[in-house]
Amino acid sequence: MSLVRIDRDGEPRASTEVIARGFKVQHKNVLELLRRHEARFDVFGQVAFQTRLNRQGSATEFAMLNEQQAALLITLMRNTPEVLDFKVLLIQEFFELRNALHRREQNLWNQMQEALAREAQSAVRASFGSHLMLQRRRELPGLKTEIERLNSQLHPRLWLDS
Repeated sequence: MSLVRIDRDGEPRASTEVIARGFKVQHKNVLELLRRHEARFDVFGQVAFQTRLNRQGSATEFAMLNEQQAALLITLMRNTPEVLDFKVLLIQEFFELRNALHRREQNLWNQMQEALAREAQSAVRASFGSHLMLQRRRELPGLKTEIERLNSQLHPRLWLDS
C-alpha cells in the first residue's frame, strides 16, 4: 500500500485515512486532532479537506496533508512502538517520493538542454551553406516538437507563477 500520493499539482500528500490506519487509531480521532490544531497546520499551507462517499453511500470527510502537515500530525500522536514504526515508514516514503520527483525533473531538464543545444548547433551549421540550411529545415520541425513536449512537461513544476 502506498502511504503517499502525488496530487494534481505534483505535490506529495498523505491521506488522514492512511495515517489513521497506520497508527491503528480511529480516523475521527485524527480529524479531531487536526481540527484542534488547524491554525498550526495552516502555517504549512491550507489543509485540503475533502469528502467522498464511503461503502454505505454516506459522506466521509478526510484531509490530504502535504509533507510538513503530515510531519506535524505525527509529532502530535502518542508514541507507541507501532506508531513509531509507522512514523518512520511515512517519513521514508515522503523522502523517496520527493527524490523520485527531483530525479524526473532533472532528467527532463537535461533532455531540454540537449534539445536546445542541438537546435543551436543546427542554426550554426545552416549559416555555413545552402546544403546545411536544407538539412536544418528538415531537422527543425522535429526539434521544435521535442522542445515543446519537454517544455510542457517541465512547465507546471518550474515556471508556474505562485
